[in-house]
Amino acid sequence: MRQKYILPSVFTLNLVIKCFLKDNKWKEALDLFDEAVELGVPNVLTYNILLNWFSQVGRVKEARELWDRMDEMGVKPSVASYNSMLLGHCKQGDMDLAATLYTEMSKRGLNPNVVTFTTLMDGYIRSKDFDKAHDLVETMRNLGITCNEYTFNTLINGLCMSGRMSEVSNMLRKFMDEGFTPTSMTFNSIINGYIKAGMMSSALSTYQQMLKNGTSPTIITYTSFIHGYCKNYCSDLAVKMLNEVKRKGLGLDIAAYNALIVAFSKEGNMSGARKLFDDLLKAGLKPNAAIYNSLITGYKNLYKMESAIELHEQMVEEGISCDLATYTTLIDGLLKVGNVNFALELYSDMVAKGIFPDDVTFTALTHGFFRNGDIERAQKILDDMEEKDVRPNVIIYNMLINGYFREGKLQEAFRLHDKMLERGIVPDGASTVEAFIQGNLKEMVLGG
Repeated sequence: MRQKYILPSVFTLNLVIKCFLKDNKWKEALDLFDEAVELGVPNVLTYNILLNWFSQVGRVKEARELWDRMDEMGVKPSVASYNSMLLGHCKQGDMDLAATLYTEMSKRGLNPNVVTFTTLMDGYIRSKDFDKAHDLVETMRNLGITCNEYTFNTLINGLCMSGRMSEVSNMLRKFMDEGFTPTSMTFNSIINGYIKAGMMSSALSTYQQMLKNGTSPTIITYTSFIHGYCKNYCSDLAVKMLNEVKRKGLGLDIAAYNALIVAFSKEGNMSGARKLFDDLLKAGLKPNAAIYNSLITGYKNLYKMESAIELHEQMVEEGISCDLATYTTLIDGLLKVGNVNFALELYSDMVAKGIFPDDVTFTALTHGFFRNGDIERAQKILDDMEEKDVRPNVIIYNMLINGYFREGKLQEAFRLHDKMLERGIVPDGASTVEAFIQGNLKEMVLGG
């Protein structure tokens, strides 16, 4: 810019910076800004554009550096400047710094506006401090600032997120008395809150109120109901919602399809689950690891490991990375049908890919080897856990202790029992105790 002796107007500069940021080219935007600063072109709006973008995307460090630089250059921040910084700190959950900035505004003679308060409310809600968020409403009123639609929705959503559903109706009625007209966002927040609280009838009542008010349900409305019905094992009602979505020409997202597939899989209805899988492909959606894992789990629960393995192979072909859940489910299923070699092959493949087994994986392996009468391999799993500093659970110890008792290896059983106690793992009842009783009786009988 300087080499060509071009001195852009601040309007042009701001426009170009916005274009860079829109394309996520923030480094290029900063380079241009640095050159412009040397030429004395930027104004407070230039800073605000950058501050807002950095705060929106969570780059609070860069926003703070720019804020300090703004002060060094003698550029006085505006209310919009403070609002951007508040947004960044609130998104990060740093409410102490946000509160300091808010206080600083008044000292500089800047009057906070509805955006300031709504941003702070959202921050307190994110930090699970709804009461502080609600207290700001009174502060706004004292300052003569009117709540807008976003403020009301933020508070209602906050109440729902806090699980305080018994207070929602009164708050909504109070806001409506003040002139607020509920939007689809309002109803969606309330419906989702009721569903998360397991209050499906209240969610349905809110849905009816939504229709009565002439507010059209959105895909978010239907997705919430689908998740709720699936969670409550009402897949038939979830399918009704799915059909309603199709009838209205709306499209579900991957998460909604996954909820339905999980519900069908839990019911053992794998044909229904596969139909949904085909539907999402037809809808142009790309299945992710969660979708495949849900189907694989469904087939595993029915001991249909051939179908589960086919899906695993399909994942690999599609370039979808198998995660720990994929491998653990497949290993568990293969061991349950007695295919030990393939299970070990997958275990080796998992470790080779740098996927670290957890206690669930180790428990599946131990249980699988134990079921197949291979206590030596089961013991090796326990040894591997200790080497990898993974704490074995009481289930693993119980299985091995029982196994050693069955084989008459009482010394090994007692050694493991002592080791379990040394590690602070408390026996959880019948299995371990019964094993010891049976072992002691056997020893007495043999000794007698």
